[in-house]
Amino acid sequence: MDMGDDQLKVVLRHVVLVEQYAIRIAEAHELGCGPGEHTDIWGVEFQRKAQKVWKETLPTLFQRQVADSYGRCAWLMGSVSPDESIAGDWEDTAKYLGAVAAAINEDPDCAEQEMPSDSPGIAQMPEAIHYERLAELMHPDAVEELRAAAAAVARFCRFNSLSAPNEMQLACLQGLANGEKHADLAKRLGYSNRHLQRILADLWREFGVASTIEGVSHAVAQGWITVPKNTP
Repeated sequence: MDMGDDQLKVVLRHVVLVEQYAIRIAEAHELGCGPGEHTDIWGVEFQRKAQKVWKETLPTLFQRQVADSYGRCAWLMGSVSPDESIAGDWEDTAKYLGAVAAAINEDPDCAEQEMPSDSPGIAQMPEAIHYERLAELMHPDAVEELRAAAAAVARFCRFNSLSAPNEMQLACLQGLANGEKHADLAKRLGYSNRHLQRILADLWREFGVASTIEGVSHAVAQGWITVPKNTP
């Protein structure tokens, strides 16, 4: 696969969102919502139904941002030949992203929405989405297939794209691994709480994780930091 580090990070950022989305729907299934009957969730036909659920709670601008961002990522993924070990999951995830973008762009309200030049990226899937309604559409097997495909691509991107954090980032990660509270860590390193939060937010986006526990666990797995022996 001939992709640069920045391109792999773009893919990572998007597939983590897809993984989070699938996890939320699976949680709705566990709470007794659905299950739905749809097993083929990879095409535009199904995504038209899902988009109607999105439209109930999400602003048109956000949907337009998703369509633009997902469409670009799908094009990027489709422009390369993935490694054989990840080819199936890679192609399925790209197809899914492209179908979501196409379904949103078919909606007249979304299609007419102008994108601001300084539009922020999509950082996470919002809680406002009616995941219980999506669970009523999607079969649990399809949700798990989507989650597993996105997770596999995320692991591949992390393994192939991330460089070691710099000294300042490592100090923050090691402090968290040592069990320091954010306020104490910020004070020791000479940062404001707000500045520390920005550092960590940037790291979690780069790692493609959604929480401090996941971020520290990833850093430990990569061998960048260590966990004290007295830590459970």
